[in-house]
Amino acid sequence: MRHNEKFKFFAEDFWRLIRSQKYRCALTGQELTPNNTELELREPYRERDRAEFSNHYLVARSISYLARHVSEKEIIELAAQIVMHRGKEIGYGIKKIRR
Repeated sequence: MRHNEKFKFFAEDFWRLIRSQKYRCALTGQELTPNNTELELREPYRERDRAEFSNHYLVARSISYLARHVSEKEIIELAAQIVMHRGKEIGYGIKKIRR
């Protein structure tokens, strides 16, 4: 699948997806509205099935640039690193759970 393959996304797709996400950003949990929401790829560098509907999610506009260029797993790992490094400054901490 080519990176320039066209993906069609209509208003009905937006509403179906935002409802399925319970009006919450897939990455931050922030409340989504039509005015603060962007459609992004879950795996931006995926070669196969990149344009599939299942490879898309809605995120808050404030994080859309990052979601456009970095994979979901990398964003979560980066967020954890930021909180571990600087979180104490504003009262946050993080603890890794075993899987």
